[in-house]
Amino acid sequence: MSSLTKGSRFIDSLVLNTIQREAVEYDDGPQLVFAGAGTGKTRVLTAKIAYLIKEKQFFPNHIFAATFTNKAAREMRERIENLVGISCKGLWIGTFHSLCARILRRESHLIGFKPAFSIYDDSDQRSLIKKVMKELQIDDRSMQPKKLLHTISKFKNACLTVNEIEQRADSYYQREIIKAYVLYQKMLKDADAMDFDDLITNTVFLFRKNPSALEAYRRQFGYVLVDEYQDTNTSQFELIKLLAYAHKRIFVVGDDDQSIYSWRGAQIENILSFDKIFSSAKVFKLEQNYRSPASVLNFANAIIKDNVNRADKQLWTAIKSEKEVLVTRFRDDRQEAEKIVESVIARKQRGVALGEMAILFRTNAQSRQFEESLRKKKVGYILVGGTSFYERKEVKDCIAYLRLLVNPKDSVSCERILNVPPRGIGNRSIEKLIELSKTNQVSLFDLIMKKNFESISGRAKTGLEEFNSMYALLIDLVKEGRSPEELLEEILALSGYIDMLENEDSEESKSRLENINELLNALSIWQEENSGRSLADFLEEVTLVSDIDKWDKEKDAINLMTLHAAKGLEFNTAFIVGVEDGLLPSRQNFGDDSKIEEERRLFYVGATRAMDHLECSYVDTRRRFGSILPMEPSRYLEAIPKELYRFKDNSFSYTATERFSFKTEERPKKRAFREPRPKREPVFSQEPQFDDFSQDTVQFRMGQMVSHAKYGTGKVLSISGFGPDMQLTILFNDGARKKMMAKFAKLQVL
Repeated sequence: MSSLTKGSRFIDSLVLNTIQREAVEYDDGPQLVFAGAGTGKTRVLTAKIAYLIKEKQFFPNHIFAATFTNKAAREMRERIENLVGISCKGLWIGTFHSLCARILRRESHLIGFKPAFSIYDDSDQRSLIKKVMKELQIDDRSMQPKKLLHTISKFKNACLTVNEIEQRADSYYQREIIKAYVLYQKMLKDADAMDFDDLITNTVFLFRKNPSALEAYRRQFGYVLVDEYQDTNTSQFELIKLLAYAHKRIFVVGDDDQSIYSWRGAQIENILSFDKIFSSAKVFKLEQNYRSPASVLNFANAIIKDNVNRADKQLWTAIKSEKEVLVTRFRDDRQEAEKIVESVIARKQRGVALGEMAILFRTNAQSRQFEESLRKKKVGYILVGGTSFYERKEVKDCIAYLRLLVNPKDSVSCERILNVPPRGIGNRSIEKLIELSKTNQVSLFDLIMKKNFESISGRAKTGLEEFNSMYALLIDLVKEGRSPEELLEEILALSGYIDMLENEDSEESKSRLENINELLNALSIWQEENSGRSLADFLEEVTLVSDIDKWDKEKDAINLMTLHAAKGLEFNTAFIVGVEDGLLPSRQNFGDDSKIEEERRLFYVGATRAMDHLECSYVDTRRRFGSILPMEPSRYLEAIPKELYRFKDNSFSYTATERFSFKTEERPKKRAFREPRPKREPVFSQEPQFDDFSQDTVQFRMGQMVSHAKYGTGKVLSISGFGPDMQLTILFNDGARKKMMAKFAKLQVL
């Protein structure tokens, strides 16, 4: 039997439509697959990898496939194995971060790290940047830690070296940022640690500086595939280009209409210019939607049609439905929450499981009203993106204890658990220890293990000796080959952590004990599924896990999540709430055409989550920033033809259901939707800029000290309104309490 015949039979078994099949079988250079929402993107990508293994005789370990969640990678690996009928354990499939971490652990010596380097998550990064700012005496009122980290992240995602950034610095703020960046990176290196961004950027730098290493990985990865290509940033693009540009065997799939992460550095230009960078690229367009009925899809197409910066495509579906998209007007956000919860209950009574419904909003703060209404009606819910399991204090403490066994240089972890449970080692003693570690040029942990703390006395010294003895025993247990689960059990017993929680005997401590028990369960399951892998591997996986990786639908709980978090998911029923100017799109983006387009894509993503029924809502007034503010329906709703939805007005004491245009006299507008807005350049385009911390961009916040030319020094007590309408209530040192318009007050932040 010829290979062609076998190939066609295998392709037949994959059940693909004509365009999908052409994309899978094409093997004559770079490929770009525009895969609209619900058009079978994952099916095509998994079929492509299976085809390469089954018919093109690629070994699994010669394929590099980058996804954007670990959950997607696991599911795709399982599908591929089912398709080809063999184990694909060697397949390099995972997130960019996990794949790069794997490369860096192999090649860490080339960039001066040890293979067991730590990976700092968001919480660790915040702790470290605060240490940086303290050492440099940077006031967090003029430079917020979170914003500084965000700027550093942008530098890294743009693959800019410190030298390249230094050449552009020409102001005090810029030089302060650079100082912080340099010290932040030094502290990471001293701790033998990397943050998330470093994983990709350091891999790019490693390849640039080591041509032989790059060539070895180019030979290994004979095919490079990328999922969700529209969400790649500069560093991810550079990595892909380094690996695939020479052999041109690259397959990327994505949808420019679902590019919603520019604030994380994603560049929509990567997908829109792919066929220019890879000049011989073949472009395929998947336009048949298999998820949503025509009513939902027509509504979604009308949302996105006004975007200018997009590829030419039009989704269509063969799914028919008599259900109309519903757009509802409410009096206020409380009524919106109460009525939508009533709709949820009604749909449940008609047989739709709660887990098949989702309430989607633009900002996390909008969840509160819905949570209260759901609790009042005793309806179960899951808040996706709430406090992550691995972000809970007791879990973070356990992880820090384990990290020190893998990486003794990890100063952030050491400081975290040095006095947890309390050992009498106070903040002043810890500060002395940090100074001693600097003087002796050793890590904090090494200092303690070598007992170089003679200058510490009293209870603190006793506590340090206890800490030393505990870890001396734990290190011996590691040498004996104890499992990660056994090590954690020993830590909990030796440290007194369990005793501390049991003695507290409160509801909170019981909950914390349950979380620790769940962590032990997770370790036990991980060991069963990953025989032969180390504690370092487990710590890497839990550090790189995302909210969506941990989320699973529950039959008896409705899902509450942001529109960003909903990307990639699907539900029988989707409620998109707060579809108002100022929320969707965000008022912060009014002056930026590119961001207005991205917010339109965000609305489109939300609409295309619905498999059966879609409802959108807006309110007349909403409580925001401590005030009740008038709201207007989103400009995106205004642009949708009225025949594509059914309008329902719930803002009065009675319900009047009728088709409605947002321009009728029944709903007079307080201001024009399309009022001229000053054009401003985005802070970041291809490369980071330095104006993040200019005096013009300082944000006022409660508790902040300010100075006024007439009234002197004062403290901001409260803030109402936003943008040009922001009002500040300030208590000045002479006892005077003044209410001022921020834009006219000419206040100086102290």
